This record gives sequence, structure tokens and C-alpha cells, in this order.
Amino acid sequence: MNKPLADKRSVLKQGQIDILELIYKYRFGSRQLLATSLGLKAGTGIYKKLQVLLKHGYIKSRLEPRMKLLGTPAAYYLTPKGLRTLADLPDHEHITDAVIKSSYRDGTVSQSFINHTLCVYATTNALKAFYPNLKVFMPRDMKQYPDFPDLLPNAFISLKVDNNSLRFFLDVIPDNLPSKPLFQRITKYAEFFEGGGWDEMSNEYPALLFVGETGTTERRMRRIIKAALYKAELDEELTILTTTIPAVENISDEGKIWTS
Repeated sequence: MNKPLADKRSVLKQGQIDILELIYKYRFGSRQLLATSLGLKAGTGIYKKLQVLLKHGYIKSRLEPRMKLLGTPAAYYLTPKGLRTLADLPDHEHITDAVIKSSYRDGTVSQSFINHTLCVYATTNALKAFYPNLKVFMPRDMKQYPDFPDLLPNAFISLKVDNNSLRFFLDVIPDNLPSKPLFQRITKYAEFFEGGGWDEMSNEYPALLFVGETGTTERRMRRIIKAALYKAELDEELTILTTTIPAVENISDEGKIWTS
């Protein structure tokens, strides 16, 4: 369905709707990340589409001057107008007034939150490049379903292998994340599974994937994970795998980047 733009001289084309859909899904997206998702080069084509969407108020961009000097890309997010435009399309009933109201925070969230969101986006893009049939669900997707914990993972991913669906909770852990939030995340996952929160979805728990920003982060988070599991005293064992962002970015043909 084509929607008139603000000046009514052109229409919102499918390529622009696709960009709005992606930005909605991931909440923030850079030009390179969006281009990768769309199978495009991050050149003038997607740049022009973004500029049109910016001009007509469907999206805005965030980039602090100090971050620009560090080479950080601009992060695009949907405006309430952009969200209402998507909400008016068929099969978009999940974009409610509450979702649109909460989007006003996107203009003021911290740069560290944006950086982390883009990092998670880049991680899922890298995994999808290696596993083309990988399905990725972000927090905005997960909120449509009642079977996820209150403390949502950064992403939920599903991979079909030989008629079996493998499911994973994915969390990207930055270097500067304190130990306590990670410890609490593990224990809350454990409480969720032990309490039967996943029983309606499957009789098998999803594996937990933790991606550290660096090798140092991975070693630290492995210590924290072990301590949290010891405290949880689970009746059933959780499968937990760790790796690093560089390993995901440089995943080889064998794909052996995960440590149990």
C-alpha cells in the first residue's frame, strides 16, 4: 500500500517501507547495517532513501559531535509519524499507541544504549551472513508474545537444521558492563525456565549465547556465569555458549566459534 508523503508530490515506496520496517525491528540502525540487511551497498541508493525519509519526518538521526569525530555512524530511529505510517499498513496491529508513545524516549536515550543496540544489530547480521536461514527476533518482536521472560534477551534466534528448530537467547556483553547485571540476567533466566515459563513454547530450553566484546570480557563473563549457575541450583542443565564479537565478525567456514 502506498502512502502519500508530507508534500504529496511522491509516494512512500516499498524500498522505503522496508527501511522503516528494519528500523522499527532493531529500534536503531546505521546506514551500513540497514544496507547489509537489505542486501545493498551502503552507497548513494540507501543514502537517498534515508534522506527522503528524514526530510519528510518519518525518521530522525542521532549522532553526538564527539562520536562523529570517533568515526561512529549516525543512528536512525523512527519518529511517531513513521510508526503511525507503519501502524496503518495491514498486519501491523502490534504497533499500538503504547508503542508509539514509548518511542518518544528514542530521541533522548544514552549514546551507550545506541552503541549497544547497533552492536547487537551487527552481531545478528554477521550470524545471518553465515546462517542464511537464521530467523532473528528483537525485543519489539518478542513483546508480541507471552512466552518470553520479563527481562528479554538482546535477541532471540531460531535456526532450522534437518527439520529441527534450534532456539537461542542471544546477549552481547560490552566490556564496561558491571558484573551484577550479568549475574542477575543469568539468575532471572534460570528462574524463568525453572518456573515453567518456557513450557508452552517447547519442552527444550533455548541455549543461551553470550558474545563478549573482547576475549577479556568473555573470560570475565564465564566466571560470572558459573557463579550464577552455582547459586541457581537448576534441576535441568542449561546449555550456555560464549564467544567474542571479533570471532563472530570473522566466522569461518566451519563456524566453530562457541565455547561451552
